[in-house]
Amino acid sequence: MKKLLPFLNKYPFITTYSLTVSELLFGYILLFFITREYSAEDVGLWFIFFSIFNFSINIREGVTYVALVKFSSGKDNQLAYQTYKTVIIAILIIEIVIGALIALVGYLNIFPNISYFLMVYPIFSITNNCLKWVENIHKSRDTLYRAVIINVISLTLLVLGIYYVHLYTLSIQNLVLVIVGVYSLSFLISLSTIPIKSILLSPFDKKTFKEIMHYAKQGTLKALFGTASSKMTLFLSAGIISLKITAMLGLAQRYLVIILSISNAIQLSFYPKIVELYEKGNMEEFKKYFLQTLGKVYLIVLPISIGFLILIKPFIVLLHGDQYSDSFHLLVILVITSLFAPLGAFFASYTNAKGKPQLSTNIVVMNSILLIILSYVMVTYMGEIGTVLPALVTEIIGAVVIFIFYIRYENINLLKIIPLMRLEALTIFYHLRKKLLGNA
Repeated sequence: MKKLLPFLNKYPFITTYSLTVSELLFGYILLFFITREYSAEDVGLWFIFFSIFNFSINIREGVTYVALVKFSSGKDNQLAYQTYKTVIIAILIIEIVIGALIALVGYLNIFPNISYFLMVYPIFSITNNCLKWVENIHKSRDTLYRAVIINVISLTLLVLGIYYVHLYTLSIQNLVLVIVGVYSLSFLISLSTIPIKSILLSPFDKKTFKEIMHYAKQGTLKALFGTASSKMTLFLSAGIISLKITAMLGLAQRYLVIILSISNAIQLSFYPKIVELYEKGNMEEFKKYFLQTLGKVYLIVLPISIGFLILIKPFIVLLHGDQYSDSFHLLVILVITSLFAPLGAFFASYTNAKGKPQLSTNIVVMNSILLIILSYVMVTYMGEIGTVLPALVTEIIGAVVIFIFYIRYENINLLKIIPLMRLEALTIFYHLRKKLLGNA
């Protein structure tokens, strides 16, 4: 490990993407298992449950990662420990309130098919968020390799857990409890990688808590509108079309994460850096770094998206069976839609770094309202294809609004990333050619 650390510090993207890959593996191992182990109707119910869980994930990103990094980066240990403690208290308060409301809906049996999932939601979400709290501490402390190790442990426990489920042919409802066990055990093990005693003994910071709750409020609004809109087609497909279509759409959306993870991996290292540049008041470098990083994302995402579409269909059939082959057609439109996603993600990082998370929230709310309306109309009148077209339309509109914002208020022309991409591509080609000729 001592020999490996200097290498990882020199090439942080390797560690960052290793973290992303390990997180993806968790999701895809689980996805492979449930599509092979359970009926399409059960898989459809699982995706509906996971769509509700996305609400928690979006809040966590606003509190655990965005706020944690912003208020702990560059601080001494004592102040950082205060932030970590304040963040976990904020997370638990938010999760208990939201979890209680969701569990109540399940208890009242308002939606009979998913009532059980709703009642176990609080423990599923809280255990996951506690685990991610530890991982995000490592993201803020430049100890990403420890987060990777934690994910490897979680993967090992997951494999053991699903083997147990398969061995005893447990229901998909029981699978949820097994995953709760995986999260809980991983969290307990992960505590050994952080100074948990110092964190717990550190004082509670009311000022930081107030600022974190501001980010939490924005995160909750984003989660409320973002989850309701982006997953609206899943809910509508279950109610208007069938749970089988819900399963195919859910599968397509899960594979879309592979493309989105590339930009997320780069963003992990991008966000702490722009926070640091902004705090130093170096606005010229702040904007330059933003454009350069966005250009790099698209330089990587575009060719991978094309290759992904060429290769993915046979893998879907191989891994999940012929009944899911039609999900490829939905995936094509979703991948095209995903090409607009880095604009929104980097816009959120940019405004968060400047202490104005409400700006990205406004974009999310606007897009979400439009997406909800379009989703209902298109799913009702266009059927299966109507489950993916609304997102494409709203992403295009959102991209136009973001372009206008940068030109009008930040004096940044996002089209400048095109020559930056060209320059970066030529540089990469030059170095590859030089290396090949040197080895000849």
